[in-house]
Amino acid sequence: MKSLFRDKKALLTIFLPILIYPVIMIFFIGFSTIVQSNLDENMSIIAIEGTVNEAFVKVLREDEKIKIVSLSSEEDMDQINEGNLHAIITMTLNDNIESYTVNYNSTIEASERAANRVRGSYRSYEEKVKEDKFNHRNIDKKIKDIVSIEMIEMSETGDASARILSMLLGTLVPFILIIYSIIGTYTIASDLSAGEKERETLETIFSVPAKRFEIIMGKLFACVTVGMISGLVNIVAMFPLLYVLLKSIADLNVSLSVYLVLFLFMMLLPIMIMASAFLIGIGLFAKTYQEAQNYGSVFLILFMFPCYLALIPDIEITTLTLFIPITNAILVMREAFLGDYNLVNIGITLLMNLAISAIAIVTMKGLFKSDWVIFRGEKG
Repeated sequence: MKSLFRDKKALLTIFLPILIYPVIMIFFIGFSTIVQSNLDENMSIIAIEGTVNEAFVKVLREDEKIKIVSLSSEEDMDQINEGNLHAIITMTLNDNIESYTVNYNSTIEASERAANRVRGSYRSYEEKVKEDKFNHRNIDKKIKDIVSIEMIEMSETGDASARILSMLLGTLVPFILIIYSIIGTYTIASDLSAGEKERETLETIFSVPAKRFEIIMGKLFACVTVGMISGLVNIVAMFPLLYVLLKSIADLNVSLSVYLVLFLFMMLLPIMIMASAFLIGIGLFAKTYQEAQNYGSVFLILFMFPCYLALIPDIEITTLTLFIPITNAILVMREAFLGDYNLVNIGITLLMNLAISAIAIVTMKGLFKSDWVIFRGEKG
């Protein structure tokens, strides 16, 4: 025990997470606030069908986040589901009572947000109308409603809960896949780097007629392979649960297919290269296998942080999230679970993660070519 407390590196790996966690928590809260503020800044496109009281339209326009457009035909109703429109307002006038109808789809976040903004504007308009109509005549404004609003849900029964469950599955499955794949590379990366230094077998490896870069890539390939196999095992383990859910919940909007599984592993590959290269690099810098494990455990905390960012409520694919490694992959995988394959988002995500992977490989190569790093832990 005393020797443990005399080991400064061991103490560092024990107490460093205590310093890291508050920083991660502060960053997590700050990022959540940024995500929410970005969502609040998004415009709501609301269509007016037919004739609507200009006074109400004026109140709607007072909200800078509402854009009013005209509805050209009833076919435009489908544009809510397509995301081109977020809500549609119609008005009927019976016995001098303005009756407003708002069509929206609660399973679409932008449409739900638009409906909430319309509700807020309607409350302001209702109070204004009652003030104008009743207060000047000394009539209790609670006597009668002279304006009314009805929110019509366009999604079918069960769509909202099914979409929520679909998005939950679409987030959790990639999250678990990435986490366990990274953990799968953790041990073997330490063994192929610090473990071989500790066993003094690196000289034997260097004596073979192969370039160091080839040796590096061989170790990297082994780590990536183990990580991918670990991910495959987890996918196979989760498949029965996913199959039962898909069969028991008819409205569950999850596109489960061989192509989806292949897509998941395509998005996973750059992350595995990235994690394996960094973990091998850390292992090369360490003197012993145990030291590499200690350093790697701290690295895993940092590596899992972008995974947890993808679990922030209401987080969407934006310009910001597309450039956050790992987070972008989980969000793109989530969209794929819902059947949406946006080639631009996929391309940016792959390029971003491959760029970080390239940096990791260059770093690992530099450490592997340094004799001081390779042999500093050997006896003699």
